[in-house]
Amino acid sequence: MKKLLSFIASDSFLDKIGDGWNELDKIIKDHQLDGIETMTGGFYNPENIITVKPIGHHLLYFPSWLHMWLEDEEELIKEFESLEKAIEVYGGWGRQRLIEFYKNEFLDSIKMGSEYMVFHVAHVGLEEIFGDNFKYGNKEVLAYTVELLNEVFKDIKNGPILLLENLWWPGMDLLDEVETINFIDQISYLNKGIMLDISHLTLTDKNIKNFVTIEKYIEKIILKSSTIKNYIRGIHLNSTFPFLYRKNKLKENQQKLAVTKNRMERYKIIIDHITNLDSHQIYNDNSINKILEKLDIEYLVYEFKWKDKKQLLENLKKQNKVLLI
Repeated sequence: MKKLLSFIASDSFLDKIGDGWNELDKIIKDHQLDGIETMTGGFYNPENIITVKPIGHHLLYFPSWLHMWLEDEEELIKEFESLEKAIEVYGGWGRQRLIEFYKNEFLDSIKMGSEYMVFHVAHVGLEEIFGDNFKYGNKEVLAYTVELLNEVFKDIKNGPILLLENLWWPGMDLLDEVETINFIDQISYLNKGIMLDISHLTLTDKNIKNFVTIEKYIEKIILKSSTIKNYIRGIHLNSTFPFLYRKNKLKENQQKLAVTKNRMERYKIIIDHITNLDSHQIYNDNSINKILEKLDIEYLVYEFKWKDKKQLLENLKKQNKVLLI
């Protein structure tokens, strides 16, 4: 099993640690990691990644991508205020643009020599973020994801492992074993599996408040399902317990969004909501070792947030201390 650090390829992240990729390489080696899982997303030239080994490549995610895939002008205008703005954000129009975008992401994975790629399997309209009333359910999102991925990887026989990541929005939430396996089996790309994101799984149950309950939940949903368990090839290691946010601030954000008209201000409220739910803290509990003992994974990705080099180093030390591997 390889241990990796999630690190977005960007000059701003490199500036936080100083001396760019060389310093990151030193940090990784000092903390006994094997490399990074990175994201380039069309905004960073993968050929500029030096010294550090990008073992994983997290493909860029458009949360409400189905509106563009279905070429739904009404929804796109509602979200972006105009079709022109939507086209600017996506870099083009319609199904063909999304196919082209992810083909380029695949080529970037090849350029970097990545062993695997991660694809988020979910869709949520920005107006749906705060509620449970979704225009598209799991069935539709999974079916359209199969369409997209089979177009992207048409006629491609070999390449990095395609790891499908769970989210708490409609898509692959891992709560239905049959639904999950049928979805994966319909994807024609042969070298595939699941990247289990612990926080995303946590968010599918609003009653989880601590590490004891998340361990029991993983046991119930993942470890007792021999089929799903065997598809899991990597873990995004993180934690989140947004009980207090839901209790104290969620309603305030909902009320703000309801009266805010400016598009950028609305995005700020939405981002604040998402980051409070999916807070990306370290998994600071020994229970992770029991979970790992029962899963035969290839990649363990430290996916915690950090604001500066000092916090990055502190988090790495804390996460390593918890792990017995």
